[in-house]
Amino acid sequence: MNSFKDKKILLCVTGSIAAFKACELIRILKKEGAYIQVMMSSSAEKFIGSSTFAALSGEKVLTNLFPNSPKGGLEHIEMAFEIDLIVVVPATANIICKVASGIADDIISTTLSVCEQPLLFAPAMNNRMWSNQATQNAIDKLKKMGKIVMEPENGQLASLHTGKGRLPAIKSIVCEIRKLFNYPLPLKNKNILVTAGPTRENIDPVRFISNRSSGKMGYSIAQESYKMGGNVILISGPTSLSVPPGINCIDVESANEMYNQVLKYCDNADYIFMTAAVSDYKINKYSEFKIKKNKNNISITLKKNRDILKSLNGRTKAQIIAFALETNNGKNNALIKLKNKNADFVVLNYANEEGAGFESDTNRVTIFSKNKTFINLNKDRKDRISNKLIKFVLKNK
Repeated sequence: MNSFKDKKILLCVTGSIAAFKACELIRILKKEGAYIQVMMSSSAEKFIGSSTFAALSGEKVLTNLFPNSPKGGLEHIEMAFEIDLIVVVPATANIICKVASGIADDIISTTLSVCEQPLLFAPAMNNRMWSNQATQNAIDKLKKMGKIVMEPENGQLASLHTGKGRLPAIKSIVCEIRKLFNYPLPLKNKNILVTAGPTRENIDPVRFISNRSSGKMGYSIAQESYKMGGNVILISGPTSLSVPPGINCIDVESANEMYNQVLKYCDNADYIFMTAAVSDYKINKYSEFKIKKNKNNISITLKKNRDILKSLNGRTKAQIIAFALETNNGKNNALIKLKNKNADFVVLNYANEEGAGFESDTNRVTIFSKNKTFINLNKDRKDRISNKLIKFVLKNK
């Protein structure tokens, strides 16, 4: 994933208790290919050490307007030529008012005074500082100058007061950065619900019934949805995967647990991707103790789990994207599922093909819509398949 490949971003960290949250922003931007140069005010260093940002960015952190360096204190001038974008996270009332007034008395304010690149402020301060007329006048002035000042969030502040002043969510900051680089955000303000991975049905405290799903396709869909601006909830069965940055992940184990969580969040969803390989059956009678091998043969009775996909009928306004993993009669079975489950789309996976289906980093799928449109996606990485899938859904909904 290289959305910001070759993009050079100057991250200015000023003196707020929210300074530590900039670490997560660096991690996301670096993961997407960006070069990050961090600059810190002396006040920011009171909250978090520069060595943390150096480790995360892989670059020396700039903290002094007149460092003992061969460049003789001209680093801020070089920024005017090297950087593609400047982001101030967190932005205090102090730096907002300074820049609006043209004050240049430290490394950050001086750098911002000479750089003409797009400039994004993500404020974090006490609610009274935010509502102070001087701060609001400065914000209005910055906006007239073409600078972007995000709205802080409402919530509990460091002072334990509640009000407007919390740093915007890192996901929201990333979306603003995408906008400044002219990246489309077709899922902005949309709620995306994704299920992923297998489920487990316990036989006894030691054994369970499951399947070979790795969860990779569902996690890729969640990640691509997030990159397109979506608010993503990922309901995941047991996997070995790391949760992508910015994703709200809810861990479940059994089909019943997944059923409960899907129904909990489906009402507010705009799109539901039912990617998980949910167990169709569960054990009729769970054994509280490990079953001993006293007999040559034993029988286990199974009973059907509730059909999560079918349970969504009439419960949600969301576009529902079902998945069908088939070993034979794929197209016919997928179209039957599309109709019987009242889904808007069904994604046919080919279980018997090498490099497709379970446990693979690649996939090949055919997507059918209830509007009779379809598309064949040739074998490709699952993140690319996910991206094309989402675009097809948006185009054919």
